[in-house]
Amino acid sequence: MFQILSIEAAGEATIECGELAARVAGLKRALRLLEPHGHGPACDEEDFLGLDFASESTRRCFDHRSERIVGAAAAGLDAVVNVRNEGQEPHPIAVDLVADAIREGLANLDELLRR
Repeated sequence: MFQILSIEAAGEATIECGELAARVAGLKRALRLLEPHGHGPACDEEDFLGLDFASESTRRCFDHRSERIVGAAAAGLDAVVNVRNEGQEPHPIAVDLVADAIREGLANLDELLRR
C-alpha cells in the first residue's frame, strides 16, 4: 500500500531499527546467493545493533542509503534471475559486479554507524 505523508508527518515518523536491520540481513542473503558456493556473509542482524543507539538523523540517513542499496541489489538480482530463467548462465563478471555493489553498500552502511 502506497502512503503519502505530509512533510511534517514524515519528519516526525520514527524509523524502526528492526526493519532496517532486517533490510541489511536481506542484502546479506542476496550476496550469499551470488557468491560461489554460498559463502557470502552471515545474515546476522546483530551486526547493525549500533543502529539502536544511533541518532535519528543517522537512522534516516541509514534508511535512505539502505533503500538505494536494496533497489540496486534487486535490479541486479532480477537481471541474473531473468538470464537463468532463459536457460542461460549469467556472465561471471556481471554477477561479480552485482555482488561488489552489495558488498560496497554494506560497507557504506557499516561505516555510517561507526562515525
